[in-house]
Amino acid sequence: MRHLVVTLLFICAVALSAAARPPTGPYEDFRVKTDNIPQAEIAGWFLPAASRAKGTVFILHGYNNNKHYMVGYEWIRDREGWNVLLPDFREHGDSTRTGHISTLGYYEIWDVKAVVDYADAKHLAKPYIILGRSLGAATGLRWASMDPRIDGVLAISPFKNAYRASQQLPASRLHIAGLPSPFTWSPGYRHMLEQVDIPQAVSKRDDLRIWIMSGEQDAFPPDDERAILKASPSPDSLKRLVVAPGMDHRSIGGFKGDAAHPSTDQYVREFLAATRRDRPQWAMPWVTGLGGAFGVAIIGLVVLRNRLQKTPPPLPQTLPEPNLPA
Repeated sequence: MRHLVVTLLFICAVALSAAARPPTGPYEDFRVKTDNIPQAEIAGWFLPAASRAKGTVFILHGYNNNKHYMVGYEWIRDREGWNVLLPDFREHGDSTRTGHISTLGYYEIWDVKAVVDYADAKHLAKPYIILGRSLGAATGLRWASMDPRIDGVLAISPFKNAYRASQQLPASRLHIAGLPSPFTWSPGYRHMLEQVDIPQAVSKRDDLRIWIMSGEQDAFPPDDERAILKASPSPDSLKRLVVAPGMDHRSIGGFKGDAAHPSTDQYVREFLAATRRDRPQWAMPWVTGLGGAFGVAIIGLVVLRNRLQKTPPPLPQTLPEPNLPA
């Protein structure tokens, strides 16, 4: 009974308030199945760019939310010209619901994979990037660390570890210092959440762009976010942290910015621009190498053709008599 009560408190504590609504402008519904066990069917919306897309953004919601709460980012399609995909995690929105609680990124990485596979099968424009909020931020980082198709993740208030987060967020929301995780009394579930360790995940890629925005008073403190960035072997040029003054876990998404810090929306725009700007540079060695090889091949063919077209020397009219021994 105590476990049930604390779990309900956890669900109430992490809920984010927002005006849920469908997207404006053109969009398509999609449903895809994951390829893990337990399998889930993931529902989502695809918002295609009006003209040739600059890339594709996967926008991942937070715990106890759904895709409706993220439609405010449709401006990325309308003003920036990127395709946008808005999925529901399992146990959220219109995706598979089993009556079980979310695994906070343990199984949810397969939900992200299913949506990326869907975009790949449709040949949607690259680069592929993830914009995630809270659970979506942490899950996006965890999956992107295993998927080279993802160029970067803009993570808004990601947690450092799922089990740690299950204690931090309720304690912060309910203002009860030392409140234990509701999953302390479930060894199996606790072990599952402990495996969702974001610093450990990001240590697997040295080419992943990771930008993080956190609130100064966030339930997931800036030191946790620094630990995530420190664990990443990506070069410093691909890593960035903005700590929004006065913001907490609820308010960070609407940060308006100040003289020293970009607003949340401006941070997104800068991330999109940086990804577009740097991608050709990452591809340049391949382009140069292929171009050089192509050039050498062309020169070789020209030389061979010239040699074949030259008139061969005339053969002698009579062959000399062989010099035989006496």
